[in-house]
Amino acid sequence: MNLLARAYAGLIRAMAVGAALLMVAVMLTVCLDVLIRNLGQQPSAHFFTLSEYALLLIPCLGAPWLVRDRGHVYIEILLMQLRPAHRYRMAQFISVACIAICLTLAWFGLDVTVQDWVQSNKDVRSFDAPRWAIVMWVPLSFLLMATEFARFLWRGESPLASMTQAAGSEAH
Repeated sequence: MNLLARAYAGLIRAMAVGAALLMVAVMLTVCLDVLIRNLGQQPSAHFFTLSEYALLLIPCLGAPWLVRDRGHVYIEILLMQLRPAHRYRMAQFISVACIAICLTLAWFGLDVTVQDWVQSNKDVRSFDAPRWAIVMWVPLSFLLMATEFARFLWRGESPLASMTQAAGSEAH
């Protein structure tokens, strides 16, 4: 595996680990928030802000890894009614549609991120943060998901977990 491929795989894994760590952090802050309230004290407003940011960041950081691992949700009831060769072509069509959708969302997300950067927009919560630093994960995530779906196409693989081996081998 070349250096670029290893770096890319490392980025996908690091983002997934970041999502997992954020989930743990949110769980801990919610538990701490409840404990502090039960002790009759006022918890930090930063706990709530962390949870809000995490609700955006967790899916953005974890989604590319889920696509790579074929862990995303899909409904296969229609696909299972098709013959193997048609199923394989439908899986290819699904990959192309996913690439188009992800690239469209990445483009619009990039537009929002650049506008926030240029306009120096701030997200004002319990602390001020540059808005671009929060929303930049949206275009990055969708670009990486598009890349993952393109990898499936390039390799002739199905993006769908149950069809990974069956679709390609039965269609040829």
